[in-house]
Amino acid sequence: MLMLAYYFPPLGGGGVQRTLKHVKYLPDAGFDAIVLTTRFGWSPVRDPTLGEDVRPGTLVIRAPELPLRLVKWGLGGVLRRARLPGHLTSYVGWPDEMVGWVPGATWHALRAVRRHRPDVLYSTLSPASAHLVALAVSRLTGIPWVADFRDGWTRNPQGERVARPFAGLSARLERAVVRRARYLVIVDESVELLEVEPGDPRLVLIRNGVDPDDVPPVSPRARGERFRISYVGALYGERNAAPVFAALRALVDRGVIDPEHLELRIVGSASVAADANVDALPVTWTGYVDHAAAIAEMAAADVLLFYAPSVNRGPSGKIYEYLVSGRPILCVAGGDNFAFQLVQELGAGQCAEPEDPASIEDAIERMYLSWRDGTLGVGPEVREETLRRFSRPALAGALAAVLGAAASERDTTRRPLRPARRRSRDRPRAR
Repeated sequence: MLMLAYYFPPLGGGGVQRTLKHVKYLPDAGFDAIVLTTRFGWSPVRDPTLGEDVRPGTLVIRAPELPLRLVKWGLGGVLRRARLPGHLTSYVGWPDEMVGWVPGATWHALRAVRRHRPDVLYSTLSPASAHLVALAVSRLTGIPWVADFRDGWTRNPQGERVARPFAGLSARLERAVVRRARYLVIVDESVELLEVEPGDPRLVLIRNGVDPDDVPPVSPRARGERFRISYVGALYGERNAAPVFAALRALVDRGVIDPEHLELRIVGSASVAADANVDALPVTWTGYVDHAAAIAEMAAADVLLFYAPSVNRGPSGKIYEYLVSGRPILCVAGGDNFAFQLVQELGAGQCAEPEDPASIEDAIERMYLSWRDGTLGVGPEVREETLRRFSRPALAGALAAVLGAAASERDTTRRPLRPARRRSRDRPRAR
């Protein structure tokens, strides 16, 4: 297959994992991947160590990109200094700020089609620009296409704001993608697509998961002097964990938790508003760390914090690694969030909703008292069941079945592109 994926190593972050693990395990299920990604060298989140999961011999094509993201971020700084409305930056780049990748990606994709004759196309959102490239290539070549949605698009309440004049264009583009793609893969039930009903036979659910190679066997954690609650991931916007910070402050103020015996550890990129008053707590900020270090941080915690605002029904991919870590989870999310339901179902920790401060305080207090008594923990069955249901090799096998079904429906009436003459420098190689 030809995979169109903007986020790929050496870029890091949660958006890379799903694509990377598919590339790692799809060959075992019968599909080799040619990956088309960006050549853009600057990004605030990079993790070169993730490239170790790319199998030797995998062809990775890196298309050039016009740096519209830098233009947009620079404009944002100018607007802030001039005290002008920040939403004006939404006029830069449509359908998203990665649109500068589209011309180079489209040219390289058509070139790859001529040289390597892929059986099927696969593109993954975010960004939506990847689907725009796949739409063009599929129409020009007739190659069947599977569109993957790690996030929703125009119906995503947490999505990037689009300037009003472009909102209608985004909806038209989403409809065009939905109509052209042979299969639509969604990461969870919260992803809603225009003109797609839940029973649509083209709609396939393939969740995120966990790679058994990434998670060492669970080792018992000796109780330290401080009760460590670790949040691993990004904090931004409404995903700011403010209700959890407020509950911790309340417990400290009431004398339930001794601040000398508490550590709140934020592992990842964090942008928390000043009114969250998180600095009033004994907090440690690590900044962004690579994936291996993030796994080690999970193992070193007493409790792992999962937070999502109630408006967000989709779970972060971190929940699956949390579940195999052997550490109990404090899950603060809406009751219809899959992470909330999964933690409850597996008995993997305590759950509370963001709008229920008393419930959050009660959950933290229960876990703190268990830690103090030496009884805090989860059973091995949590890890075993998570690996059984959400292992990356099995999920890649599910995707391979979808790719195979799409490839079998290839449009043979369309004249294919003429194969390009093969030259020595065109040999596939790992990059």
